[in-house]
Amino acid sequence: MTGNEIFETALSYISQTSEESEDIAVFAPLWLNVLLAECFEVENTLRKSKGLSQLTEVPKVTAETMDIEIPYQAELVRIALPYGLASDIYRDDEDNYRVKKFRDLYISALEEATRCTMTVVEDVYGETDS
Repeated sequence: MTGNEIFETALSYISQTSEESEDIAVFAPLWLNVLLAECFEVENTLRKSKGLSQLTEVPKVTAETMDIEIPYQAELVRIALPYGLASDIYRDDEDNYRVKKFRDLYISALEEATRCTMTVVEDVYGETDS
């Protein structure tokens, strides 16, 4: 998904379109960059569990690059990031109840994404004779 698609999904949670939200669209890349940084460790955990190469730096978007694909896993771009962005939109609106609601959904989505990962445990002690 692109940054704009994540933003549009977040807007759908508050029953608005991007045309109705032009005044806050300027903030979307900035808010999204914070979320991308917050999700970076989770992204690399997901990549490692899937056998994919890990990212070496946090992706960053600008107003000009919001149409570029975000290189994060579907669990994050389709679920967690829109919830996080919706929380930021409500913060701008000073709606503390909905800020908390969507922030909680964002954190739950991050936790759920990492819950599904498996870690291989390496035996560093080897077998011992008793």
